[in-house]
Amino acid sequence: MKKIFYITLSVLILPTATHAACPDGKTYPVHFTFDDGPHLILTPRVLEILKEEKVPSTFFVLGKHFAGGKGNAANKPKYALLDRMKKEGHRIGSHTYEHINHPQFSAAKVKENIMKPNPLLKDYLSPVLRLPYGGGSFRSSNPTTQAKNNMVMKTVKDAGFTHVGWDIDTNDWDAKKRPTLLPTMLKDICRQKGGVVLFHDIQKFTVDNLRDWIRAVKREGHTFEPMEHFIPRAAEPLPPEACEEDSMKPVKALRKEVDDVLEMIKE
Repeated sequence: MKKIFYITLSVLILPTATHAACPDGKTYPVHFTFDDGPHLILTPRVLEILKEEKVPSTFFVLGKHFAGGKGNAANKPKYALLDRMKKEGHRIGSHTYEHINHPQFSAAKVKENIMKPNPLLKDYLSPVLRLPYGGGSFRSSNPTTQAKNNMVMKTVKDAGFTHVGWDIDTNDWDAKKRPTLLPTMLKDICRQKGGVVLFHDIQKFTVDNLRDWIRAVKREGHTFEPMEHFIPRAAEPLPPEACEEDSMKPVKALRKEVDDVLEMIKE
C-alpha cells in the first residue's frame, strides 16, 4: 500500500515535460505582438500576464491615443503604461496615427499619418512600425495597386522605420474564429517555423485567454524571444530627426496646396 501511494505522489509532483509537437520534431522561436492600444483597462492586464510568464513582447500603439502629447493631462495614465512597457523589457512600435488603410490615401496624407505620432512618442518608440491592416506591405499583380504600395513602403522607410508584419495572424478580433484560435496558432507556428504573432490588446477575449495561450506554446517546447531576434533594429532608438516637428512642415504645406486646388475646382 505504501508503495502504491509513493508512486502516485511522485507522478503528481513531476513537472509537465515540454516536447517538440511539430511534425518535423522541432521547436521554434515565437514573438507576441499587440496592436491598437494602449487600453487603460486591458493593457495593464496584458502586461501583468507577460511579466508573470516572462514573455517579452512588442506593442504597436496608435498615435491618436496620445493627441496633445504630455501636455494633455488625460494622457498621463497612457504614458505611464508606456513607461511600464519599457521598464519591463518590451518594445514599443508605431501603428501610425489613425487606423487607416494607407494605399487609399494621397502621398501627403500617408506621410502625415506615419510621421505624426513620432513627436508624441519620441521617448518610447523603437524604429519599428506596423501599418494598419498591413496596408501597403503586400505584393500585388496590379501595377496601379503595387505603385501605391511602393509609395507607402518608401514613406515608412524614409521615416526611419522598418516595417514589421506578422507570420501568424490569430484573428483574435473575429468571434467566428475564436473557438479554433489556439489549435490554429499552434499549427501555424509549426508551419511557419515560428515567427511574429499578431494579437490586439484592446480585445477582452485575448486578455482573458492570453495566459493559457502562452502556457500552451511553452508546453509545445517553443521559446519566446524578443523582437530583436527577428528584427535587429528593434533594439535601436528611433532616429531623432524622425521626431522633429519641422519634418511635418512640408507635408502640411503640400496638403494646403492640395486643399486650395480642390477649392478652386469646386468654384
